[in-house]
Amino acid sequence: MNAVAEEKLLPSMLSGVDIPPCPAILIALDAELNKEVPDQREVARLISQDVALSGHVMLIANSPAFSTGRKVDSVMQAIAVLGMQSVFSMVVGHLLQVALASGTDVAMERFWDSSAQTARIAAELARRLRCVRPDVAYTFGLFHDCGIPLLVKRFPQTKEVLAKANRCDERRFTDVEDSELGTNHAVVGYFLAKRWHFSGVLAEAILHHHDYTVLGKPDGLSDTARALIGLGVLAEHIGRLQGGGGGDEEWDKAAQAVCAYFNLSLGAVDDLIEDVLDNLD
Repeated sequence: MNAVAEEKLLPSMLSGVDIPPCPAILIALDAELNKEVPDQREVARLISQDVALSGHVMLIANSPAFSTGRKVDSVMQAIAVLGMQSVFSMVVGHLLQVALASGTDVAMERFWDSSAQTARIAAELARRLRCVRPDVAYTFGLFHDCGIPLLVKRFPQTKEVLAKANRCDERRFTDVEDSELGTNHAVVGYFLAKRWHFSGVLAEAILHHHDYTVLGKPDGLSDTARALIGLGVLAEHIGRLQGGGGGDEEWDKAAQAVCAYFNLSLGAVDDLIEDVLDNLD
């Protein structure tokens, strides 16, 4: 979708959903990271200006999901150990969670906990399948549903609509949202990703993450975007299994396409799921 088309379609596609503006610190970080030779010290300086933000980065950098066994005591150390792109993803995650939480009385802790779990599992799957960088898979897992909090703000009935879409085994998840709300969380998430300077690959994966037909179209999306979509739905399925969830209509819709994309039999995928679940436990 080009910029001109986006500008024309934005009002109708968002159906009145407000996309929060990108914070100034994120714009500055993005500009620095897009330089031919980004300056780690400048990136650290920008992050360190915000005490809560720098504390969040160090907290995540020292968490089991990212820890290298050496305690991180500063933003500069976090960058040196994890790399600037991983730290940038942490910054985006914190700022986005703050932005999406403002102006609503609806508690979204369960949503963010689920997103974080999906992110961790997606990164582990990426390491095992060697299809994309684990940090990219983590970022996608964390943000692929980022349009949902904005829908919750805009439409009081969002949770009921999402529950209906979750139970539907015949229609695409986003088609149910479109019919009930006039838009869907994938479209909203796409425009949010574009405004917040996500990479083009992440934005297109967010837009199409409930369309599993793209996994069988090598001339459609990029290989990375398609891999992220496959990893995302598999990671969500594993997360539901770990939580003792029941039926999973999304995995039923996606399983055949995911297996074909990764060139794995359903039995091999079941073995992979069991192995990941054992590690999670």
